Amino acid sequence: MACRIPFPIAVGSALLLSAASLRAQSRPASAPANTPAATRNWSDRLKATPLHEGGPLTLTLSGQARWREEFMRGFSVGTLNDDYGLTRLIVGADLQVGPSNGLHGRMLTELRDAQALSRTLPGGTRPTDGDRHDIQNLYADLADDRSFVRYGRQEVSLNRERLVGVPDWANTRRGSEGTRAQLVRGRLLLEGTSIRPMLVRLDRGNRADSTARIRTLSLGSAAGATRLARGVPTQWNGYWYEQTIRTASSLTRRLTTGARTVWQFGTPSASRFVTSMELEGALQHGRAGARELQAWFWVAETQLQWRRVRGLPSLAVGVEEASSDRPSTTGNEAFAVLYPAAHQHGGFADVIGRPNVTELHAISSWDPLPTLSVRAAWYRFHRRHLDDGVYNKQNGLFRSASGSTARHVADEVDPTAAWRATTHLRVLVGGATVHPGAFLSTTPGGAHVEHWGYVGTTFAF
Repeated sequence: MACRIPFPIAVGSALLLSAASLRAQSRPASAPANTPAATRNWSDRLKATPLHEGGPLTLTLSGQARWREEFMRGFSVGTLNDDYGLTRLIVGADLQVGPSNGLHGRMLTELRDAQALSRTLPGGTRPTDGDRHDIQNLYADLADDRSFVRYGRQEVSLNRERLVGVPDWANTRRGSEGTRAQLVRGRLLLEGTSIRPMLVRLDRGNRADSTARIRTLSLGSAAGATRLARGVPTQWNGYWYEQTIRTASSLTRRLTTGARTVWQFGTPSASRFVTSMELEGALQHGRAGARELQAWFWVAETQLQWRRVRGLPSLAVGVEEASSDRPSTTGNEAFAVLYPAAHQHGGFADVIGRPNVTELHAISSWDPLPTLSVRAAWYRFHRRHLDDGVYNKQNGLFRSASGSTARHVADEVDPTAAWRATTHLRVLVGGATVHPGAFLSTTPGGAHVEHWGYVGTTFAF
């Protein structure tokens, strides 16, 4: 495995096992230090283990084994069908010296093996599906409490991951290489990154993309911080992202400036209902070769949670819009989504992207049992302008306008469920159905109803 790793990180990694620290949402919580030994499970003994008695050096081991079978009928509202499997194995170690709430150093290493089994749809085994035995994360931190400077191969998630994120649904989680710094002071968080996206190369060692770089700077409320004053957002964040893509023939420099706010009404411990309102929007400008860039997007979503009903059911209703590429203008006005966790937004079927679309959605979730979570979502997509088509989630043109006057693109329904069978084992089932609207049905290429489903398990510690 030929991986190009920064020398200081490569030397330090010799201290560690091959690794994979699980994300917070999939890693079982560690047992408190004073938990009686009889009530601790075997994985608790692998968390923050002192490497010598009374010393400040600790090691945390973790891992994940994931299997998923997918069933596709009518791929991309076409006629192709397929059934295929996906597997992912992650093992990892996290070495730390010093207390987490003070000055400390940290090194994390993560190895991943991902495979796609018998996928015959267009693209075969795509870079998002398979990547044999490669490094996912390998970085070092110098930190003081929650503030840190990080260097190496790492995963970067910002905000709600609409523009920069890590798509865990993809069998190969998006990685990057570079530097990330975060400063937390009281209620405020200042963060900056300078990274290059990783190129997944299946049976060869992955490497950073030398043609692309993204720099980010953001200022906002720290996680868990109380609001600054009554009447201001519970959470807020302003950001600036610079994406550059340099090829032999052209240079793209895209600047995205935006903000996100969340207001919350009601107290979770005392109110019958808790309501929140989220607003996010961004402007893009710059140049792509000879074309001037001028684009935008915005989203508004309100959520209601019933606090006195078993399982805390919730309902979120929202609308999202993004600009289109107008042939009547000399610039490019289609909003570019950068590097998002695309599966988390705009429907699980991953058919319709953001540009030139008005998206309406309603998402309901409920935990009827302590071990069972269910979710249902509905999306409706309409074209904003008739002189542009619709795009996929990678910003490619999915269906050209072709002179159509139809606006309704599609409707999508996504039912999903997750059952926590044991402390470490989860069983997942779900799918999506996409019903083409008049635009897809009447433009060249036609359209069929797409049915997609999955069943899978995740074992994690």
